Amino acid sequence: MREVNIMINFNDKKNRKVVSIVLIAVVILLIVAMVLPMMLVR
Repeated sequence: MREVNIMINFNDKKNRKVVSIVLIAVVILLIVAMVLPMMLVR
């Protein structure tokens, strides 16, 4: 039982890392989408 709990906790940490990476990537894409048109207009 303890081993199973450790595995579940490890998976949760991995999932949090993946979610944070995805969120950062989305934020960067949004910033690029907003900045690129301004640069193209200039």
